[in-house]
Amino acid sequence: MVISARLLGRRGRKMLPYCCGVMLSLGFSSVQAQGFDTKIPDGSNTVVAINLAKVVEYAEASTLNRLLDRVGFFKYFEKKSIDLQKDFQQTGFDSKGMAIYYRNDRDSLLYGEMIVPIHAVSRFEQLLNMEGTSLPALNGYNRFRTTDGQLLAWNAKEVRILKGEVGTTYFANDSIAALYGIENIDYAAAAVSATSAAADEAEAAANCADSVLMDSTTMEWDAFDFDTLQAEVQQEEGEPLDVYASATDADTSLYENHINYDSLDTAFEEVNRRNDSIKNILLEKWLLREQEQLLSGNYPNIPAPEQARFLKNVDIARVWLPKVEGLYDGLRSVRSMVDAYYHTSSFSLENDYKAMFFDLTQQGNKITLKTGVTLGKDLVKLTKQLYARKPNPKFAKYLTEETLGYFNVNVNSEAYLKEIPAFFTKNMKKYFGKENEVLELMALGLEIALDEKAVAKIMPGDNLVVVNGITNLKIDYVDYDYDDNYDVKEVNKTKEEKVVSFIWMFTSEDQRIIKKALDVAVSKSDASFVGGIYKIKQGNGKDFPLYLMFNEDLVMISNDSLQLNKILHKDNYPTKPNKSFAKLMKGSKFSAAFQTKKIPALTKDLNLVLGNSWRSTLAELNNYGNFTLSSKGIVGDRLETDLQLELPANANNGLQFMINQLLDGIVPDEQPELDNPIDITDND
Repeated sequence: MVISARLLGRRGRKMLPYCCGVMLSLGFSSVQAQGFDTKIPDGSNTVVAINLAKVVEYAEASTLNRLLDRVGFFKYFEKKSIDLQKDFQQTGFDSKGMAIYYRNDRDSLLYGEMIVPIHAVSRFEQLLNMEGTSLPALNGYNRFRTTDGQLLAWNAKEVRILKGEVGTTYFANDSIAALYGIENIDYAAAAVSATSAAADEAEAAANCADSVLMDSTTMEWDAFDFDTLQAEVQQEEGEPLDVYASATDADTSLYENHINYDSLDTAFEEVNRRNDSIKNILLEKWLLREQEQLLSGNYPNIPAPEQARFLKNVDIARVWLPKVEGLYDGLRSVRSMVDAYYHTSSFSLENDYKAMFFDLTQQGNKITLKTGVTLGKDLVKLTKQLYARKPNPKFAKYLTEETLGYFNVNVNSEAYLKEIPAFFTKNMKKYFGKENEVLELMALGLEIALDEKAVAKIMPGDNLVVVNGITNLKIDYVDYDYDDNYDVKEVNKTKEEKVVSFIWMFTSEDQRIIKKALDVAVSKSDASFVGGIYKIKQGNGKDFPLYLMFNEDLVMISNDSLQLNKILHKDNYPTKPNKSFAKLMKGSKFSAAFQTKKIPALTKDLNLVLGNSWRSTLAELNNYGNFTLSSKGIVGDRLETDLQLELPANANNGLQFMINQLLDGIVPDEQPELDNPIDITDND
């Protein structure tokens, strides 16, 4: 095949169709797979496995071929004598096994490698005709470097595609940059340098050999500010201002020197160009050396048992982060804020959070993203204690067919309160230094003051928020204005809005203190009590009120009195239970769900103005099922969570539907490339 350098763009954008094609092609061969040993280096930041046999099982081959044709992959085969007829069945890749991708981030070099099995190496070599340079074979692998620096290696079992880039912050260290001849300079520094040169010329003209202007070239600048230059130089050198006056009288003022900023731009660009050239040469050498080390097996691989567990029972795809700490290290801005907050440079997640997994699976027309985080031994024990509570079974009857969505979380309040003193001691220790005795005394006092069992009876920790639709809220309130004499006068006003109706409920075995607080509010006219429902003023009466009532062992708070009245008089308002919501809630430590098909009506009721494209998208949601998020808590040593979307049933399955959506959204690749710079001289 002929694939130009434009396909394999420097930033990898043009590599996408090729990579998609390579991976998807694995699923089309009907020949028995040849085994291939994964070679995932130990210490990799991210590892991805794609089960392409499942991809092809879930989605029709013709659909996948149409997708690849739509993204412009097949056009790169059009000039070959071999006619693929837009069918990957012709490619010679193996269909059994996994396509593996891993990424390894170091300070100096960031790289990723994709490994895919080959069934017929002769067929692969017939198709391979990229622009680039052949490299010497190594350890049984044929090798090739593309014009944009990607490295390919293949043998009879597998093909490996390696791509990398220089570490983004590696050369920010001036001492390291200097070793390679890289000059760290920004535009402001270039401006200062040019202006300092102009200052030297001014000094010569004024014959001020010992003037401040001469020494200003040795000053360190963060930015060039003409307005503060005179004050800064005077402060630095202690010279009187008349030195600058004499320079001005001699018509050599720094402000009157003409700096050629066009030349400055050119010089600045030249420095960057030279730096980029050095970095590209280093990247080429480093990446080549890395490939040699990988192919020679000089790096230790992730232990075979761990790789086997990773590759076991992969449905569509699995992502593995072997060390969550590595992900945190990569989020440099977040880490900087955390370190600053805790006044430390050694904040670590390593002891509590080990590895993280993401699994993309399909069950009919349901697509599920499963997430699992492996926790440390102590954190597993603590998490089990904190989330030991189950939801109140009475919650289920408030999940009905009219329920748009709900949110349920269940924590053990007593366990939480018991852990507060220990948490306080552990996390505040750094602020007390040698006065840890004081900290221990405060923690002990907190432990004595908190009666965990008493508080847990008021709010044990199970909570349910139910969204039932839209309510029209109307409120009469008193505002204040000025009359013609500028005297304050009361003005009666009314406001009405459409808002989402909700009910928050929680279990309370001991409701006395809540009731007593509400009775006090009623006596002070901050609340009212009518028909078993408390109405609580908000915002000094200017905001919509909240309503609260007690129903058995539940406390219910809502912005919609009608919903609470329905519950009080449930015999007059028969409703059908939402069995799927109730089942999900009862089987989870934490769960949330929403009826996606009701979003269009909800949007209309709220009078939201949307564009045409959003209108068509909303109309499609009428065919969707539920969107759910749930967690069973700790399973083994993992905290597991499931995110699921039920897609329309008119597709054969979920993945097939998603690919069809992609096909509808991708414009056929018939337009000319727009990556080349535009020649503005055409408009001269």
